[in-house]
Amino acid sequence: MPEPASRPLAPYASVLAATDFSPCSLVALREAARIAAWSDAKVAAVHVVDTAVVIEIEAALSPLQESISTAMVRDAEQAWAGFSADLTGPGGRPFPLHVSINNRLVGILRAAREHKADLLVLGAAGDHGADVGIGSVARACVRKSMTDVLVVRDSRSGSPGSPFRCIVAAVDFSATSLCALQRAAQYAARDGSMLHVLHVFSAPWHGVHYRSPTPLAQPHQQQQYRDSLQRRLRDFAAHVLSAHPGLRSSLTVFDHAGHRSGIVEFACSVSADLIVLGTRGRTNLRDVLLGSTAEKALRDTLCSVLAVKPEGFTHPLAASDDAQPQSARLLS
Repeated sequence: MPEPASRPLAPYASVLAATDFSPCSLVALREAARIAAWSDAKVAAVHVVDTAVVIEIEAALSPLQESISTAMVRDAEQAWAGFSADLTGPGGRPFPLHVSINNRLVGILRAAREHKADLLVLGAAGDHGADVGIGSVARACVRKSMTDVLVVRDSRSGSPGSPFRCIVAAVDFSATSLCALQRAAQYAARDGSMLHVLHVFSAPWHGVHYRSPTPLAQPHQQQQYRDSLQRRLRDFAAHVLSAHPGLRSSLTVFDHAGHRSGIVEFACSVSADLIVLGTRGRTNLRDVLLGSTAEKALRDTLCSVLAVKPEGFTHPLAASDDAQPQSARLLS
């Protein structure tokens, strides 16, 4: 099967960061500003006041009182003034905030569409801390956003907004994983990171039943199989890596029973602080499993994860205007 053609990816033009005013989301904001500066991209933040919270509060209080919706939007504006005191976009431009009242997921996805964002940045766990997995909103954004999603850990090495030191790009020879490799190489070149290009495979000889009359592959046959995969990985990555002279990189084929577990295990073994991988649409069982790979990486490691979406990916929730916010305002 021919490998997908490598076409250069355009730099980010618009970056959107979601904030809930938690320390984790502040790290995400700083990362968004840092990445936007690479290509002088537009950058903005979105804060969504959850609709359910507003309805519950308004129902409990007298209708003669000031609109709770208006008050909560104003409170967010005031919180942003202090929270973003030292945040600026590329060139020192203001870091605007979009405030809306909506379902949190719908509000974030809507803001990403309205800002024409090509990267959505979120903190991994919001108010819950860094070591308990991925928050439900971030997990849903990874699955349903039509744009690439970077979920940032606030526990990664270095100060907030510092360069990534070690990046793992997980590839499966698909067109989407080629895009993921290109993004990973861009990040590594900008940050001076070590880039590990990883292909996880489950060797066919592992599937031979122990009572089968067919013998297991001989050691030299197993080595030939690995060498063939290594050559394919080298050819797959060659054009991308050659576009970044001086980039430190390695190519690894890793035999592991599980695709997702293999990525996590390898990333832990090299102390990676960023995993980059492609996702797929939810069209069949295989795609569902691969679509959750980013979630497993966030759940089982302390890595940040960049989930790269396939070209033309769409999701009804991210593309729809049906869920209108009750209130919205843009601050700059």
